Amino acid sequence: MPFAYYARLSRSQQAVYRKSDSIAEIRLEDPAALRPSVTALEAALRCEERAATERASQELVARLADAMGLPAVRVEVLAARPHSHWGELHGLYTNERGRKPKIQLWMRTAKQKRVVAFRTYLRTLLHEVGHHVDYTGLRLPESYHTQGFYKRESSLFHQLVPDGEGRAAMLTMEAWATQPLEARMKHLARTPDELTVAIRGRDDTTLSRRPDGKNWAAKEVVCHLRDIEEMFMGRFGLILAMDDPKLAFDPTTPDRWAEERQYLKNDAQQAAGAFRRRREESLTLLKTLTPEQWKRAGVHATRGRVSIADFVTLMAWHDENHLEQLKRALDGKP
Repeated sequence: MPFAYYARLSRSQQAVYRKSDSIAEIRLEDPAALRPSVTALEAALRCEERAATERASQELVARLADAMGLPAVRVEVLAARPHSHWGELHGLYTNERGRKPKIQLWMRTAKQKRVVAFRTYLRTLLHEVGHHVDYTGLRLPESYHTQGFYKRESSLFHQLVPDGEGRAAMLTMEAWATQPLEARMKHLARTPDELTVAIRGRDDTTLSRRPDGKNWAAKEVVCHLRDIEEMFMGRFGLILAMDDPKLAFDPTTPDRWAEERQYLKNDAQQAAGAFRRRREESLTLLKTLTPEQWKRAGVHATRGRVSIADFVTLMAWHDENHLEQLKRALDGKP
């Protein structure tokens, strides 16, 4: 059933409306490949930093456009939403002749100046992407708000946030391995920020509380990430210095470290800062590697031959896995 304004359109406009309304879904070939960008956007929005939110928004939109075979579109994130007698403006798409298409998004509410909720922000972003689809993908002369338009928006949202809870599902190790190396490196660079945001404002009692007798407290997760980063760096050095060195592995090491190094007595903020410094050192080293050095490998006791590129995959998966564990611990969930 068309919306009421359909009756006021000309015949040619009604034809455009019907074409838009007839397309109810946009199916992405590999939505899982885009979910790290969704996670990054959620983290940037939580940081409440406009520049970081703009970068994350631009990255997600660029990858969406590429996945759908659409031309590039510039994204601009502004502060508080404009407000007038008809309400607040959430987003705006412009496609002027001779200029690159542009999406503008506002990250704060007009009156309260509060950062927009992640689900709301993502919906707004996808809404404006929907207009880009209409003009550059479907080649429609106008982009109308039809039922089909809103269904297309929802189809994209539910592919990017499949659990319906506002948090993108974690990728498996196999899925991370299919990501471009650049995407994995970006994920490694974002983890310190996500960790800082997750523990910001939490008291020591909350950070030290274990959800049950088997799982770590949030503070222990932070310390684990700090210490395991040093281990990764050691392995990179060994692999670069020797041909196919044997890499010892003891599955009890993490729990042993937690007890021996008294993780629960550590300061979580200081541990997060140490992790950030070590991660920056890791990334600095990795960025200097030649293509041949990326292929150098060690022989892992359980995984077999593991190249430096494979370790970056492992690190990305490891980061995401433990960030999720940390968030569950803060919620009191095992």
